[in-house]
Amino acid sequence: MKLTILLLIVSVLEVNARGFSQNVTLNEKNAPLESVFQKIEQQTGYYFWYEDNMLGIAKKVNLVLDQAPLTEALKRCLENQPFSYTIVDKTIILKEKIETGKPVAELLIGLVLDEGGTPLTGASVSLKGTTVATRTDKSGRFSIPTNGNETLVISYVGMTTQEIPLNGQKTIRIVLLKAVDEQQEFVLVGYGSQKKQAVTGAVASANLRSYQNVPVNNILESVKGTITGLNVGGTNKAGDLPSISIRGQNSINAGTTPLIVVDGAIFRGSLNDIAPADIESFTVLKDASAAAVYGSRSANGVLLIETKRGSSINGKPRFAVNVSYGNTHELKPLKVYDAPGYLQRVLDIRTANGLTADPNNIIAYLQPIEATNYNATPDHQPTLNDPYNLFRQNGQSLNATVSVANKTDKTEYYISGNIIKQKGVIINDQYNHYSVRARISTDLTKWFKLGLNSYYSLRDYPGATIYGQSGGGSSSSPYQFSPYATLKGPDGNYLQFPQTTTSFNNPYWQIPNQSYNRQNNLNGIVTATIKVPWITGLSYNLTTSITQNWNENGAFYGLQTVTGLPKNGTGDANYSRSTNTLIDQLIKYSKTFGDHYIDATLLYSTEDYKLFSQNAHGENFNDPSLGVYGLSNGKTQTVTTGGSKTAATGEMGRLTYSFKQKYTVTGTIRRDGFSAFSENHKYGVFTSGGVNWNISKEAFLQPVTLINNLAIRASYGNTGNQSISPYGTLARMGNALYYYNGASFVPTEFISNLGNTDLKWEYTQGMDFGVDFSVLNSRISGVIDLYSKNTHNLIFPLAIPSTSGFTTINSNLGKINNKGIEISLSTINVKLKDLMWRSDLAFARNWNKLITAYGPDPVTGKEADRPSGNLFIGKTLGTIYDYNVTGMWQQDDKDNGVIMTGMAPGTYKLQDVNGDGKITSDSDRVFIGDNKPAYTWGFTNTVKYKDFTLMVYVYSMWGGNKHFLSGSNTPYNDGFANNASINHIVYDYWTPTNTGALFPRTNYANAAAYRGVKYFDRSFIKLQKIALTYDLTKILKPYGLNGVSFSVSADNIFTHAPHWKGLDPETNSGLTDGSIPSIRTVMGVLNLNF
Repeated sequence: MKLTILLLIVSVLEVNARGFSQNVTLNEKNAPLESVFQKIEQQTGYYFWYEDNMLGIAKKVNLVLDQAPLTEALKRCLENQPFSYTIVDKTIILKEKIETGKPVAELLIGLVLDEGGTPLTGASVSLKGTTVATRTDKSGRFSIPTNGNETLVISYVGMTTQEIPLNGQKTIRIVLLKAVDEQQEFVLVGYGSQKKQAVTGAVASANLRSYQNVPVNNILESVKGTITGLNVGGTNKAGDLPSISIRGQNSINAGTTPLIVVDGAIFRGSLNDIAPADIESFTVLKDASAAAVYGSRSANGVLLIETKRGSSINGKPRFAVNVSYGNTHELKPLKVYDAPGYLQRVLDIRTANGLTADPNNIIAYLQPIEATNYNATPDHQPTLNDPYNLFRQNGQSLNATVSVANKTDKTEYYISGNIIKQKGVIINDQYNHYSVRARISTDLTKWFKLGLNSYYSLRDYPGATIYGQSGGGSSSSPYQFSPYATLKGPDGNYLQFPQTTTSFNNPYWQIPNQSYNRQNNLNGIVTATIKVPWITGLSYNLTTSITQNWNENGAFYGLQTVTGLPKNGTGDANYSRSTNTLIDQLIKYSKTFGDHYIDATLLYSTEDYKLFSQNAHGENFNDPSLGVYGLSNGKTQTVTTGGSKTAATGEMGRLTYSFKQKYTVTGTIRRDGFSAFSENHKYGVFTSGGVNWNISKEAFLQPVTLINNLAIRASYGNTGNQSISPYGTLARMGNALYYYNGASFVPTEFISNLGNTDLKWEYTQGMDFGVDFSVLNSRISGVIDLYSKNTHNLIFPLAIPSTSGFTTINSNLGKINNKGIEISLSTINVKLKDLMWRSDLAFARNWNKLITAYGPDPVTGKEADRPSGNLFIGKTLGTIYDYNVTGMWQQDDKDNGVIMTGMAPGTYKLQDVNGDGKITSDSDRVFIGDNKPAYTWGFTNTVKYKDFTLMVYVYSMWGGNKHFLSGSNTPYNDGFANNASINHIVYDYWTPTNTGALFPRTNYANAAAYRGVKYFDRSFIKLQKIALTYDLTKILKPYGLNGVSFSVSADNIFTHAPHWKGLDPETNSGLTDGSIPSIRTVMGVLNLNF
């Protein structure tokens, strides 16, 4: 693979280096000058630029050239023509000749590009202090008359305006940088875009360019920690998709995942389906004013993703190749006991259980296979020096995207293909992703635009991983292999019981003979926009999105597997298919009347969703060799099918009014209907309003040159949550067989659950107050947001008397509050000719609280906590209410008679709250803390020196003060922690000679009458991403490459966790047999544009 990539790169360079020449061969007779120019472009790679209609006065050309130099060819072409020329880089700029003696200004010729080298169409170019102005054409070029001593002013939406003294320059090349203060930037909002100055809600966009040279599987891994309020979890498996939430936990049972909108259409799929290199922008709508346009879907916030559109280089197609390749390995190596440690643990377990533990008689305590292998060599060499090495792998990762794009005055397109291949850090952990995408739009007329956006994605998980699997009533984990186990028998097959004990199945016996998991997603979005010709600013937009997902997965377990052996082979083949059809119709009106600006949007939306699933199962095979392809040969066969469908409709209106770009007001109302809701509450209405005051536009602030931008925002509104099952409000029927007289039966039907015709929508009411600012010539800019929101009508399983035949019914109960503060800060610390240093900080703090659950007691007027459901009024949903571990009982406590009855040395000492000498759940549990972080922050530094760029990103989730606690790091509670014939991850357990141990004795489950859990703080600071990039464009541009860079990058590099014990606190992986090492990736990245 490495050789293939190298050859591809070399061939691209050679083609571009050899494809053009500066010699010209022509044989023209009475040819138009424009056609001659085109042939010169094709032969040389140079590009002609001239004003529209300039060639209308050109004469026909007659000439013959054979390998003539470019300058000679131009001289011959322009003989007797009213033109002269200038060459800038690889552009030939044509100018009209000036008549002798005619007073006329010099013509300045220029090119305006963005940071990536893309020409900027429509950039404003003017001479400061004059009325002389022009705009760039579709190739980013312009010409403007000048006397050579003026100051040129160049501006473009979303870019920093530049003022450049000309000092006699005749040609100029200008690169505009993205504005740090982006008052005039257009940002994505629901169903369109708005000037940032007019946005009244909490909207944040990711700076994707900073992290583009650190390859990732999905966009969430790029934006983690960089957008305040967006919480992205960690992953530790190949192709894993992290969890996401916005501004805390809003619900208990109805889901907390935000709505995802891609290219204007609600997205039905996985974010793994979208290649990160295809994404142009990533925006988060966090509050009600921003998200209410999506009504019942937006209580958990909204993610807006816009994929790339067409762009060109000098009016020609832009080809881009992005290839990254590297290695994956464990962030922190997982350690299991080696031979000395294993043997010592055997003795310790026997001692803990009161059995003889003589080191000189260790062979008597081993299993027969272990004993044989122990005696196989005089020095008792293990058969497996590091048992876990059987399953450890240092994998490879490949991420490649190839795209072609173009843009003309009427049509644009972007077409790409992506492949990702990743191996995790344990055998069979693999992920393959293949996708293609096409986005095309064209102006069929001046008033009608048609667009097509389509993609196909295949996510393939070909392996069957064996993390913590178990089966057949026995333990089976890669961590539990004895150093003295025998992996295979004389016949070369894996032994089911490699260390004799039947308490441990060989993990290889857990792996199916066949396994597949393929997830397909096909989407097509057709858009049609009509701009009403006779009403400026009025348009109609139709968006039709059809998405089909089909998933195939299955496995077959043969006779050499724990699952297949007792059934004489067993297998399953599963298939599911869903189809989602969304139709959005929009009427938009946007117009400026002097100092007044109005933007109005009306929406009517319908959505239909259908799901079908089926399972084929077979077992008991005479010949299992066909595996899943021969399920019909099983003597026992079953087929199950299922399906569901939902329908939704919505109407929305939004109005934004702005006066003098100082004062903006936005109001939104949306009415949604959803078939899954109850008969009496099918529809919900959601409203919001917001204001924005741009103080920096006020006259009283103009003298304050320190402040470049200052605006305050305030909003209030409500949003809904429709994340319930399609038939969750209905009474559903079940069926069974009633047997009598032995084998006789009759079919029966019964009500499987109670319906609720009054179940209402969960809705969230919230307010937000924000400040946007930039100072010191926009060297420092930032956003501060304060928010508070309450979620009402929580969908909750209400307990009812079991005499009814049921135990619960879905009801609306309770209220949750989330409030918090978010701070984003960007600074340009150094800005010199060859050196720039920029820093970006994102900080977020959320407080979550349960206001009410079942309501107050009608007698006392107070509401009691419900510990059984972990519901505590006035406390966070992640509250930990448990026994408090205060230390460890020691032998001295026993000798002195102070040890609690029923406890033994080496067991946790628990707080006896009421002092009665025993531990009970009613009297001795206390509030330990909670499992939610106190705050999160991300800090990015980007340093650019000449053609080198270094990016360093640090990410942290921090608890402290009893926050962000985990009670799952309990190696002493693993099912076989006290089994001497099964290995374990290394951990610090108590023995009579290790009394200062962190964890209790190995037989803690049997030695303690009262058992508690020690909670660990998961706080961490992680060096998340590093990328060092060298830009080779200047060196390779003469060979036709318009952009070339090479990067060395790393992801998930190092973690500092002062209170955590074990692997990775971000994924809550500690020292248990279910812990999984996280993945560190180091890669080389090549970017080509030509």
